[in-house]
Amino acid sequence: MNELPKEGILSSFLITGQFESKEKYKRFERLSEIFTLLAVILGVLIIQLPFGENLNRQVIYILAISIGIFALIWYHLLPKSFSGRAKRLAYNLITISFIGVLVHNTNGVQGYSIFFYFLALLSVSMTLPLTYTALTAVYAIGWIVIEGFLTAGSLATNLSLAVLHSWGLVLVVFFARFNAGEASLVKKHEEDVTLEKEKSVGRLKDEFVYIISHELKQPAIAIKSYLDDIFTRYPGKLNSESREILNLTRVNSGRLGKLLDDLLDISQIEKGRLHIKMVDVALRPIISEVLSTLLLDAHSKRISLVQQGAEEVAAKADVDRLKEVLTNLVSNSIRYTPEGGKVVVELRKEGGFAKILVTDNGIGISDEDQTHLFEKFYRVDNEQTRVVKGSGLGLFITKQLVEKMGGQVSVTSKKEAGTTFYFTLPRYRW
Repeated sequence: MNELPKEGILSSFLITGQFESKEKYKRFERLSEIFTLLAVILGVLIIQLPFGENLNRQVIYILAISIGIFALIWYHLLPKSFSGRAKRLAYNLITISFIGVLVHNTNGVQGYSIFFYFLALLSVSMTLPLTYTALTAVYAIGWIVIEGFLTAGSLATNLSLAVLHSWGLVLVVFFARFNAGEASLVKKHEEDVTLEKEKSVGRLKDEFVYIISHELKQPAIAIKSYLDDIFTRYPGKLNSESREILNLTRVNSGRLGKLLDDLLDISQIEKGRLHIKMVDVALRPIISEVLSTLLLDAHSKRISLVQQGAEEVAAKADVDRLKEVLTNLVSNSIRYTPEGGKVVVELRKEGGFAKILVTDNGIGISDEDQTHLFEKFYRVDNEQTRVVKGSGLGLFITKQLVEKMGGQVSVTSKKEAGTTFYFTLPRYRW
């Protein structure tokens, strides 16, 4: 992107039109089409008024029809790829030519229709760069000066009017560009300030999350260790109430540890410091290992865990991060599948990629929620999901990890009919 010119008296004059995007010029085109058609209709109505009795109406009607045909061709028949500054410049030069014909047939430099030049130059000055504006202004002034020689009456008077109109155009161009440029500079400055504030807040937030997560990690590990030690040393000395309280504490300690791990991952991802160590790895043993670690969670809800895909497939991946991705997806399926359900993990080959699918027959996800699933902190909010604990970070982290390993992740689902999460990894060809 071009840099802003150094601030000075002419900065506002020079900057106008330099940073307009192609999309913005397309919007200008749509507005120009509307104004062109309105101008034709208004012009035809105006010449019906008393002061239009002495005008050459036949020529004006022909001109109006020509402009209508031109607008139809210009806006609807030309290739859509022809857009932006060049198209807008060509449009304005052609428009000025039509204005020149109109002025010539409506009393020349002595007529009221001369103000159409000012309208055309006002639009050009506020939307096109200085070079294009200068070219258009010179072209318009050329038409005005020529019309000074062609208009009936005193040549000296007509040329004086032509000079006066030309000078008026120059003033319109300068002040239009100056004011539009001032607005652009102010807007650009405000955007820069806002962006810098957002970056600063983002950096502070990342540092805060990292420090808090890092400082809490050790105490969380210590708490879990103490709880595990109590269950190991005193298995028969705990009454049912104590065991229930300690079990609940251990579960929440595990949730806290998982949340801290997620926050640390996000901090590393957003800083671009997440280390990925890609190696060639067989996928079936890793899937089996992950399923075995989640077996107790599945059995507590009488959910069957099934591994499919007899053929061995190898891929390039970070082993630890791959386990994290699989754990996130399978544990999600377990949490959102009713008791007695089924979760299937299938392994496939698809071209140069290995594809892993995690399918359940759970509550399903609506089409609207599917579009936001991989956003940070997003959770599906309905009566069925509110009872399930979660932070809304797992799928966001999953997507980031898969993409950093060179794959893609997606989801297909239907309400009350189950969900399939699937992701790909670059396949290692044995």
